[in-house]
Amino acid sequence: MTNDSSDRKQSHLSICINEDVSFKKKKTLFDEIELVATALPGLSLVDIDTKTTFIGKELNAPLMIGAMTGGAGGERGNINSAFAKAAQKAGIALCLGSIRPALENSGLLKDFTVRNDAPDILLFSNIGANQLNEFGAKKIIEVSKKIEADGIMVHLNPSMELIQPGGATDFSHILEEISKLLDASSDYPVLVKETGMGLSYTDGMKLKNIGVKYVETGGAGGTSWVGVETLRSEGVDRAIGNMLWDFGIPTAVSTAWMVDAGLNVISSGGIRDSVDIARAISLGANMTAMARPLLKAFASDFENGLDNKLEELITGLKYVMMCTGCKTIEDLKGVSTVRGSKLSHYIETGWTS
Repeated sequence: MTNDSSDRKQSHLSICINEDVSFKKKKTLFDEIELVATALPGLSLVDIDTKTTFIGKELNAPLMIGAMTGGAGGERGNINSAFAKAAQKAGIALCLGSIRPALENSGLLKDFTVRNDAPDILLFSNIGANQLNEFGAKKIIEVSKKIEADGIMVHLNPSMELIQPGGATDFSHILEEISKLLDASSDYPVLVKETGMGLSYTDGMKLKNIGVKYVETGGAGGTSWVGVETLRSEGVDRAIGNMLWDFGIPTAVSTAWMVDAGLNVISSGGIRDSVDIARAISLGANMTAMARPLLKAFASDFENGLDNKLEELITGLKYVMMCTGCKTIEDLKGVSTVRGSKLSHYIETGWTS
């Protein structure tokens, strides 16, 4: 099967919209976090404030539309543009899909230029770690600044690449390449994320030690990107892909580990509703990100689906905060919780291993 970046992104979109590529058995373990409710919150709904600040920009909620597509068009044109408009309306952040197509073909830069649609949002460009050496730090930063992104998201995806037809197999210099990008970027923010396998505590410390300040967990329990590539693969790779479909660190665990490592954390990988957002924040995450559910909402109703879903998530977060007596996002970070034994054991084991 072709691995041309444009064709691959179109294929990813179609599979994510039409196929069941969720983890089969593994959960995020957010279900093991019980937020302690209060029947006497002492608040009015108008008192609840979901606003937060991340990398210098105020957001209406600790939520980002996660990376999904490398500028691929769709039935209704440029999806990056549609997502940007929705993020602007909701007052949240957006991470664009991989800018690799624009790095390969400058004529595609327009597909990532969304500032006219979203002048105020927190916006990130996105590039695979395996492309850092191919294109070089200077060019990646140059293109990211051309599209007026507020920072660069570098995505890690070894399990996905191994199953992907024609994918990368050499990950020996990834940390070194990220370090080069950090050195070249000066004060321009560089974030690092995983794409479905999660970041371990050791990963977090390695990244912190080279100067990374911001990470996105991309944990297990939501969309399996190994699963997506398995459906695109054949023969031995398909068989191995089915074996690795559920491989990875549950998102709640990865979130706790990254917080403990002292990093600024975007929790993602199976965030499905407002309660999950609140649970992630209660673990110490600064932000959350959601991708496939928002893509499906957009695909179900091009005009209003995405806007309605984002409104539901932000309003729902206010209701959860009311029911736990939390006036602000900072209050939510300190909310009383009860954690299940599996989650607690997993977190403690990772810290000491």
